[in-house]
Amino acid sequence: MMIRVKNNANGAEITISGDIIDDQDGSLVEWWYGSANGFEWPANIKKQLDEIDDNQPLTVYINSDGGSVNAGVAIANMIARHNGPTTAVVDGWACSIATQIFFAADTCKIPSNAYLMIHKPACALRGDANELGKAIDMLNTIQSGLESTYVKAAKEGVTPEQIHDMVENETWLTGEDAAKYFNVNVDEATQTAAKFGESFKLAAKNCRFIPDNIRALLDKQPDKTPEEPPKPDDQAEKEKLNEMKMQVAIALALAEGE
Repeated sequence: MMIRVKNNANGAEITISGDIIDDQDGSLVEWWYGSANGFEWPANIKKQLDEIDDNQPLTVYINSDGGSVNAGVAIANMIARHNGPTTAVVDGWACSIATQIFFAADTCKIPSNAYLMIHKPACALRGDANELGKAIDMLNTIQSGLESTYVKAAKEGVTPEQIHDMVENETWLTGEDAAKYFNVNVDEATQTAAKFGESFKLAAKNCRFIPDNIRALLDKQPDKTPEEPPKPDDQAEKEKLNEMKMQVAIALALAEGE
C-alpha cells in the first residue's frame, strides 16, 4: 500500500480522492491492483493517520464522488477524532458522503468554482414488502444522521427544514453558494481537471440536478466496461493464487467430510 500522508513544517496532509468504498472492497482492490489510486476506504485512511502525530495540524484535501455511506461516516469520525486542528479543502468537489468528511474538520475551505453536492442516501435491494419497508426505515434513519451533520455545520439562521429540503432535492452548491448556508471559507477559483469515478458515473444516471457544465463533461466521456482484474504474470503472484486455491480446496474437503 502506498501511504500518501505528507509531513511538513505546518503539519500533515492527506488526500481523499476517488470513490469511497468499504474495507472489504478496498482490500480486494489493493490485492488485485497493488495500488490505492482512485479509491479510499477507512482502513487505508487509518493507516495514514497512524503515521502522523495526533497533536499536529492536519489538512485533508478532498476530490471525491462519494460512495459507501458507512465507509464515509467512518472516515469522517476518524478526522473528527484527530486531536490537532483539522482543515478540509475541496480540490474539485465533495459529493454525497464525501461532504460528511468535509464537514468533519474544524475549518472547511472550498474554492469558489468547486462543488458540494448533498442528496438522499440510496441502496439496491430486492425482497418482499416487509424487507422493502425495513429498507425505507433504514434509509430515513441514515438521512437523519447525515442531515444532523449539515445542520451542525450550517450558518446561524439556516433551519433544519432548509437543510432537509436541500437533501430531499439533491442540491449542488458552488463554493460561493455553500457559503450562504454553511460555515465555510471560500478561496479564489483555481483551474481543476475533471475526474469522474465509476461510482459517480453510475450515480449520475439518477442525479436530477447536475450542473450543465458538469453534465457536458460527463457526456463527453465514453462509458467503459469495468476491466477484468489483471491475470498474474509473475511467478510470485502465481504461487500466491495457487496457495489460495489450495486453501479453498482443503476447506471444501473438510466441509464435505463433516
